[in-house]
Amino acid sequence: MFAAFSIVLIAVSLIAAYLPQNPRVDETRSHIMVAISTGIFIGLMMFMLIPEGIEECEHAGIDVHEAMYALVAGFVAILIVDAIMKSRHGITCACEAQGHEKELLSNTIFVGLAIHAACDGLAMAAMFMAGEATGLMATLGFCIHKFAELFSLSSTMLLAGMDRKKAMFRSGIFSLITPIAGFLFFLLFSGIELEGLLGIPLLFASGTLLFVSACNMIPESFHKGNRYVVLMFIIIGILAMLAVGIAFPHEH
Repeated sequence: MFAAFSIVLIAVSLIAAYLPQNPRVDETRSHIMVAISTGIFIGLMMFMLIPEGIEECEHAGIDVHEAMYALVAGFVAILIVDAIMKSRHGITCACEAQGHEKELLSNTIFVGLAIHAACDGLAMAAMFMAGEATGLMATLGFCIHKFAELFSLSSTMLLAGMDRKKAMFRSGIFSLITPIAGFLFFLLFSGIELEGLLGIPLLFASGTLLFVSACNMIPESFHKGNRYVVLMFIIIGILAMLAVGIAFPHEH
């Protein structure tokens, strides 16, 4: 059952990745998609990942203040990755080598989301361990989640000027991370009580998205175009994730 719904999840991911690759999507529309994606990341982090991570830690008896160390660790980890990437390309400020800057933006987002996708694999496996009915409902939520995630990732790769075939190949690789991580966690933790185990990796993933959203996505969203229009699309992205959270509330 887990394998079957992993295939569905991959299919939904690839469809979402393909949509921004439409040849009719120009740079202006790409920035609009990045603005919506920024709102999606912010909403995902604030309405889902952080609250769920804190709730899981509380169930495990981990103090909330101590749990925040995991969020900071995720932020610092991507900060270091971003700094190393920029150092290797000789970029010292945002005004230098715009082509490289956009490529680094895409790479940093890919790394941050890859960590998040691996945490999703753990969560998905854990929910199937709790029962097939729980797993099936969770898969529906994950499909919506992955659709937004792959749409966002594909948009940033398009904005970076990446070849469409290469972008789809990378999206395909990315779509496999959650199912593969799920299978690994399934094998490793089968028969083990997982209550509270998800808190730390979820908060670590939240830290990576915090950096990606605040330090990369927001500045890139306002790089071109009318600032009020960009702001409107960011808010639309946030409200979209709020609607998803309300429609598919998490239940322990």
